[in-house]
Amino acid sequence: MTPIGVFSVDAGVGHQFEMNPKGYLTAVFRYVSPKRGLVEAGYLIRTDRRVEPALDGQSLAPAKGGTLRIDATDAEPGETTRLTVSDTPQDSPVPSTSAPGTCPDSGVLDVVLPEVSVGDSVTDTVTELTAACLRVQYASEESDASEGAVTKVEIPTTGPEGTVRLPRPDETASGPGPGDKVEVAADQAATVFVATPAQDPSPSDTATGPTPAPTSTDSPTPTDDPTTPTTPTDPTDTATTTVIGQVNAPVRSEPSTAGVEVSHIVAQGEYQALCFQRGEEVSAHGSVSDIWVKLLRTNGETGWVTATALSGDPETVVPTAC
Repeated sequence: MTPIGVFSVDAGVGHQFEMNPKGYLTAVFRYVSPKRGLVEAGYLIRTDRRVEPALDGQSLAPAKGGTLRIDATDAEPGETTRLTVSDTPQDSPVPSTSAPGTCPDSGVLDVVLPEVSVGDSVTDTVTELTAACLRVQYASEESDASEGAVTKVEIPTTGPEGTVRLPRPDETASGPGPGDKVEVAADQAATVFVATPAQDPSPSDTATGPTPAPTSTDSPTPTDDPTTPTTPTDPTDTATTTVIGQVNAPVRSEPSTAGVEVSHIVAQGEYQALCFQRGEEVSAHGSVSDIWVKLLRTNGETGWVTATALSGDPETVVPTAC
């Protein structure tokens, strides 16, 4: 999923999301923002095959491309409207995730960790995992590995080691590895990450419409942006640190996933960070951290992004505390 942006709109008028590239489903949420009023937020969902969307558990018509609009303006404060997009069974190339009939549905399993390498076959990897009675779910990850191959597997455990990643990020790191036994809850799923090529939000072969130019209110400040303010908005902030986006991720109004999305960063983009603060703990993008980084935006305002979405060690990516 790639955020397009959040745009203020008038009653009865929708934002014209002209970005509709081949191989993507455009999802548009219309809702009332506590700070900005009526807005529409757009997202690109990469799908080169038919998918089955569901809104709050209610199945919608299968789709492959085009635009899916969700109106959540009648939602009560604090109420969540959730869109889930899944492969349709007849088109999905991934193997079945059904565990053998002898596997328990609850309790704790003793699982011997398999050998996993970048580039492994998804089918072979899932066969090993399901043979160990593990449930399997999938996630995509931009990678230099062959498209459709395994990039990594994450297995949540009930022990002190937490989530085990295979292959290890660092082969010299301590912790369980292939051949070691760990305890896993039977109702927890291992996540198989599948390689996808790096995608520009508007692929060059798209001729369906121009890419909307970002406005000063919809993106953090890149280091080469000529509109970068010479001084931060907050007079206590006297210096910035250049940080690089590891993935596409939202920038929020507070150091928590409950914060309103005010902007977003993109993979390999460079941004100016003012300081860091500890907030909600986030487990994403291959790491776990409660560090949130305060970014300077083009309009002089600021926003927060989880340090797990930035390149480098979350604990040291920004040296200055807020």
